[in-house]
Amino acid sequence: MIFTEEKLQSLPSRHRANLINNCCGIRSGNLIGSVDKDLRENLAIFNSVMHLGSDPALIGFILRPLTVERHTYANIHQTKFFSINQIPKDLYKEAHQTSAKYNKNESEFETCGIEKEYLKDYSIPFVKSSKVKIACAYENEYPIKENGCVMIVGKIEMIAIEDIALSEDLWINHERLNSIGIGGLDTYYSVTCLDRLSYAQAHQESKSIYGPQKTTP
Repeated sequence: MIFTEEKLQSLPSRHRANLINNCCGIRSGNLIGSVDKDLRENLAIFNSVMHLGSDPALIGFILRPLTVERHTYANIHQTKFFSINQIPKDLYKEAHQTSAKYNKNESEFETCGIEKEYLKDYSIPFVKSSKVKIACAYENEYPIKENGCVMIVGKIEMIAIEDIALSEDLWINHERLNSIGIGGLDTYYSVTCLDRLSYAQAHQESKSIYGPQKTTP
């Protein structure tokens, strides 16, 4: 099927949202933890976390328009820190529930049955069962004028990760972590490592360095 701009606009709003939210494929699933100045906790699911650079180590995510109260945004502005927590397969239903609209004084850790933990000297909460936990400091934000969304940029200060997933060159095998992927706003996928290929060079065939033929990182 071909959907022109005119046809997209003629679709029922929910059908159009399903189509456009899913057409970019599967994205990573993460829970972002934060607190306000009174240390009230918040946890929210995001499918927009993205790598922005390794040196300096930067990570970003997209917030929907600030036309309503966004607890994650307000908390990050108040305390300048947030955590990013990979969602393991056995937590996807509880993680999904964090997308509901809870009151400011309600902690999604409590209401959604997600165990928290605090690491090192950080005042931000982390998801205890997450296999990849990232502590970020707020760096900047960029409004997207076309639709009112906001991109938040954070500096990575710490990464805590399960040893079983790390290779000698610190490549991460997300299949071993039981990571999930998200399609659109409501669909969850298991992650399987199809292959890992050698660094691509012109006129040379890339070789498999991890995949069905290789059983160790």
